[in-house]
Amino acid sequence: MSIDIDRLEERSRPGVRLSAYKDQRPRAYLLKRFLWTCVQFPFWPHMPRRLSPLRIALLRIFGARIERRCLVESARIWVPWNLRMGEFSVIANGAEVYNLAPVQIGANSVVSQRAYLCTATHDYTKADFPIYSKPITIGPSAWVASCVFISPGVNVGEGAVVGACSVVTKDVPPWTVSAGNPCRVIRSRELGTAPLQGVLR
Repeated sequence: MSIDIDRLEERSRPGVRLSAYKDQRPRAYLLKRFLWTCVQFPFWPHMPRRLSPLRIALLRIFGARIERRCLVESARIWVPWNLRMGEFSVIANGAEVYNLAPVQIGANSVVSQRAYLCTATHDYTKADFPIYSKPITIGPSAWVASCVFISPGVNVGEGAVVGACSVVTKDVPPWTVSAGNPCRVIRSRELGTAPLQGVLR
């Protein structure tokens, strides 16, 4: 009678035990999160773009540090006090900033529609599957295009462009154009003064 060692090892491996997870967050933090949720969900998605100053005012009340002439559309911001935006920066419709750790968006940078900035993940090597977070930085003059996923701890360099639907797991060098899953550098970015090709309507 033969014994399948691989199957025996699989059966003996301990499984994930979510019941062992303990939430270490203080009650004051949870209360702030609850109050912010009460503000964001009922009104936020229905506010037109021209009411961006009102969105920014609410974010500032909850601790966000946002400089002048920024634009925040109907994006979801999880933790306002972990958000920093430089002047003339933009967070577009449908973007999600899951900022359990700080997220900094540099001046003149754009986070486009449905992009996801994800500062938190789980440690899958531990049985209680604990969550942990790392900050994300988007440098000045950068563009995170539509539907891009930015992983915890990533720095997008100054002037960098990340193409649509990319999955970014490593730092993006300054003044480069990157795209793909996983995201890779394609070429350098050069700023010119040539006229736009095509018609804006």
